[in-house]
Amino acid sequence: MVPVNRPARQAVATLVLFGLTVVPTAWVGAIAWRINRPGHVRDVEVELGHRLGLHVTLDSVRYPRPGEAVYRGVVLRHDEPRGGALAELARIDEIRVSRSGRELTLHLENPRLHAASPALALEGIAARLQAPGPAAFDRVNVTAPTCEVDLGGEGLRLSVREVAGGVQAALEGTTVRVAYRMPAAATGPGAARDVRFASAAGTHCELILAHDRRPATPETSLAFRTVEGLPVPARVLAAFFDADDWLGPQATVDGELKLARAGRNDWEIQFAGSLHEIELTRLVGRRFPRHRLSGRARLAIASARWGQRPGQGPGWIGLRGELVAGQGAIGGSLLDALAREMSFRLSPRVATRDRSRAELDFRALGLAFDVRPTGEIHLAGALGAEFPPDVVLAGPISPLASAPAGTASVHGLIKTLFPVADAQPGELIPLTPGSRVLLALPAPADAGRGGRRLPVGN
Repeated sequence: MVPVNRPARQAVATLVLFGLTVVPTAWVGAIAWRINRPGHVRDVEVELGHRLGLHVTLDSVRYPRPGEAVYRGVVLRHDEPRGGALAELARIDEIRVSRSGRELTLHLENPRLHAASPALALEGIAARLQAPGPAAFDRVNVTAPTCEVDLGGEGLRLSVREVAGGVQAALEGTTVRVAYRMPAAATGPGAARDVRFASAAGTHCELILAHDRRPATPETSLAFRTVEGLPVPARVLAAFFDADDWLGPQATVDGELKLARAGRNDWEIQFAGSLHEIELTRLVGRRFPRHRLSGRARLAIASARWGQRPGQGPGWIGLRGELVAGQGAIGGSLLDALAREMSFRLSPRVATRDRSRAELDFRALGLAFDVRPTGEIHLAGALGAEFPPDVVLAGPISPLASAPAGTASVHGLIKTLFPVADAQPGELIPLTPGSRVLLALPAPADAGRGGRRLPVGN
């Protein structure tokens, strides 16, 4: 063993003391100087912007403990598709970031998300999922007590709470799952006694966004579904149509709505679920003023598919479900048109009734329908075991109308909604907001040709 004299031992002890005290102190001091200098916030903005592919601005940054950072006053912006100005994407009061190995957790306070329109929001999301690049973390967890979403219109603003989700990135694709609660509508059976519970608990919903890079043509999908609780207000569908105007302000919805597309193709939409508390007066009378139908209905959709139709543009490819209503009234003109154009079978009492009677009261309405891509419609009753399978309209005492013995067609439905009993063969109906919806119904490819008017003559 080599002997170590006193001066050597003192030198070693001095070096150890310097390494354990002075170096860490200097390192901590350098970090403190770097994070407290005026330009540090700007450096963080640049770094975050580079990672996110966005323009980021911050009010302040602090580091409460190792592995944790707090960003306050966060504003995210992105370049407009047409170039020029920046468009605001989100404002967040505070983001608390913590890291643990390959996992990142973000806690957001009061995030407000914004997009100019639902279409632009959808395209922006799809573009970010498709963008290749190395993932810094295997999983990113996100939580927020509340969140506001503005899709560019008065009826396109939503407030949700108890947001919790995660992002998983891999070579084969990226998946985003987010659970949240929405205020439930206090309508429907038992709602009167559950109003306080509904407002407190809300409805548990889920969003799943996925991009699969494995197929030859990468696939992107976005699904919304209700999981638990009362149905949510139907105005959540305002991104697709004016639900309040079509269905009534008390209408609600539950089920699953899925949007999907392959590559750069158009989006295809599928829905399975139920629409409750539909105002039949709005659904029929507002769109087709010649007819009358009143009452509250539930529309149960087993499957509905919307997409591009060859030679016809976007529209419904297929529809299958049931329409069920309680007490209400139906106009005589609508009954006559259903019998004449779609071969509904009226009871003898209805067929020989006084034509001056404008409306006929009914006890229940139940119609099962299957609209095929060819425009063929298969109809049946949906009133349960109390009536024969083909009965669709029940009066106070006896059946009023039954489904056609054979099949009907979309062409016959158009002629039902726009009566043309006195029209000349080949007469056309101008394309109006009321008739425009009929162009979206399934029909043979050659039925969609012929300009901007609907043929209704024989």
